[in-house]
Amino acid sequence: MPTVTLPSKPDAPIAYELFPGDATSNLLVVCLNGLGLPQGVWKPTIELFQQSNLSPKPWILTYDRYGQGASSRDPRESWPSKDPGYAHTLDDVTDDLHELIQTLSPDRSSRIVFVNNSIGAHVARRYADRYPTIVEGILFLDSNPGNTDYESIWPNPKDPSFNLEQMTPPGTPLELYEAAYTKMTTIFAASAKNNEGFDRREIKNILPDPSKPKLKGSKTSDEGPWITVVGHELEQFSKEEWAMMKVPLGMAAMYTQPMWEKYNEGLCGLTDPDKARGPLIAPKSGHFVQKDNPSFVAEQLQDLIKKVEGLH
Repeated sequence: MPTVTLPSKPDAPIAYELFPGDATSNLLVVCLNGLGLPQGVWKPTIELFQQSNLSPKPWILTYDRYGQGASSRDPRESWPSKDPGYAHTLDDVTDDLHELIQTLSPDRSSRIVFVNNSIGAHVARRYADRYPTIVEGILFLDSNPGNTDYESIWPNPKDPSFNLEQMTPPGTPLELYEAAYTKMTTIFAASAKNNEGFDRREIKNILPDPSKPKLKGSKTSDEGPWITVVGHELEQFSKEEWAMMKVPLGMAAMYTQPMWEKYNEGLCGLTDPDKARGPLIAPKSGHFVQKDNPSFVAEQLQDLIKKVEGLH
């Protein structure tokens, strides 16, 4: 896998792949990873997308952030101003991404479409807000609801008002719920450290509302970008949570899903009503939609590109 160094960080290689499109296309599709899976997971989607009859085909960039996949650790880790374990903030990631695009594809840096999973949604939104008129389309795949956490939506088993029978799925043992609550409120807390070193502590303050700030995608008008919002399939997500975290089946339906659906509806409000599509449900997909159903993602990306290019 090729690597590149940013001018501002010459000793820290970033792993990337740039998939060529048609020479006549000045559009760049950028895939933004979540915390869980590196850039390689996008390849099946890209291969399917490239088999389409879309013309002209855009160029596609995947990369691993510092501390992720095949990229080096973030040089910021050694900065005295950084708390240990919190190497880069949302704005740091956005700065790195902008520099990466300018370095690798300067000729296609003024027209961008983002495809993003999980925490990648915040990167896409922040980039589009900081660089208005550049991001002409965004495909959100099961975005991380960065304005809340499990501690806010799940009942605390230590609270005096907690009622196991009324507040959890039928037949849930107290020990199982307590273990799941502790795990989910710890691992997914905004202050929790992760292997990458992505500092999430300020995201809920930077982006408290899923529908604001409104984004500007057009260079010639005040119109927003084309946006497609995709969420997971509840049954698949619930099975995934049980397998990975031993979350009782039914917890997602009771608490997580209503919150997430509301958040996804909010994301559609980032642009003009006639330029938003969704929220859609990705068939047979848990949180990692691009891994579970690459053909669906390829179809949605093709549809989005057609709208961006005025081919519909």
